[in-house]
Amino acid sequence: MLVIARRYGQLGNRLFLFAHLIAAAKQYGVALRNPCFAEYAHLFPRMSDDLWCRYEPDSNVKSPREKTASRHASPPSLAQRTRLMHAIEIGTKTLYLARLREHPFKIIRLSKHDVCDLAGNEFESAARSGRVVLLQGWRFRSDAFLMQHWASIKDFFSLGVRDRNAVDESLATARRDCDVVVGVHIRRGDYANFMDGRYYFDDACYARWMHQVREQFPGRKVNFLVCTHEAIDESSFKGLSVFRGPGSAIGDMYSLAETDVMLGPPSTFTGWASFIGQAPRIELESAEKSVALPPHVQESILSGSIQGKGTVQIVGNRLVG
Repeated sequence: MLVIARRYGQLGNRLFLFAHLIAAAKQYGVALRNPCFAEYAHLFPRMSDDLWCRYEPDSNVKSPREKTASRHASPPSLAQRTRLMHAIEIGTKTLYLARLREHPFKIIRLSKHDVCDLAGNEFESAARSGRVVLLQGWRFRSDAFLMQHWASIKDFFSLGVRDRNAVDESLATARRDCDVVVGVHIRRGDYANFMDGRYYFDDACYARWMHQVREQFPGRKVNFLVCTHEAIDESSFKGLSVFRGPGSAIGDMYSLAETDVMLGPPSTFTGWASFIGQAPRIELESAEKSVALPPHVQESILSGSIQGKGTVQIVGNRLVG
């Protein structure tokens, strides 16, 4: 059994770490527990009632005992989840520092720049050993497994009814009487200090990029779905058809996932939206650079054929097909 024993970052980071390890669990036929998903478990019905945030290789199957428990037990509180998360994190770190890294549990702990190849022989051996394997680190990765098991991951992270309805309503409004919907993630807040504000862009920058994208669809009606927790100066977006996302982090993320193409600074927030929706994404890396969509991407967006073809790679304010 695999156990994620340390939290990393906010929603997007947590989702990607969880998803890579779900893919590995599915690949090797082992169970996975993620008590460190505590703050976000309530957002997803598949784990909202589960203190341990469990993933089973065949996650559609529950034992009779689990079914009975789920009917009668109330959902765990955030306080309960937080206590468990801290206990797992501290307990694992204590064992590791005491050099008890093989017994009673197997511990794999990565430093900041270490990468663990989930498809590698060493990890496969640990996963299939039948032991409890405690995992601490950010870069547990297998892009091949991630894409191979994309459908299972998407199903596991399906939204609840209220959030799903909010996303559907947002997209229905944005898609009304238009040919293309472009998602725009305006992220400031913590980005004022992240990398010395390198990706902190003002409204005028975003508006300029939006005009550039619209000009690449001549004769077509382009609407923009803007998702942000920040106040924006609406006058900066004069001449653009702008709609706002649902407003919640999860609602905005999953709304962006259903746009035809999305713009945003480098972030696992739009990274997850692009992955889960299999939609192209432009990373906005410099205020001095323009946004350019290759012609074949424009054609694919208009035909709808880009959906389901995999995330388009991004370099420096442009898509690289």
